[in-house]
Amino acid sequence: MRCNGASCEVDRSLVDKILANSQALPMWARFIPSIEGGKPNGFKIAAIRPGSLFAKLGLQNADLVKAINGLEMTSPDKVFEAYTKLKSASHLTMQLVRRGENHTFDFQIR
Repeated sequence: MRCNGASCEVDRSLVDKILANSQALPMWARFIPSIEGGKPNGFKIAAIRPGSLFAKLGLQNADLVKAINGLEMTSPDKVFEAYTKLKSASHLTMQLVRRGENHTFDFQIR
């Protein structure tokens, strides 16, 4: 994996390994649904393990993931849809809020 600021190039084999072992995701980080104004507005990332894929991708504890490849993370169905599409995606765009500021991360999957 090679990163330059908010843009990374990720090997397909790494993505495939993660998708094949989704049971291990909770060992690398916690994903907590976020509610604002009584409505889901994404999920927060917490307890990111140092050296994990999420840390290497530049994600930080308390990041609020709002959208993945244009899909707003407002329900478990949307999260599952994004997860399913990642299996064949060549690009991943993640929109998140960090300390009150909007950020976009781009990942090329090769």
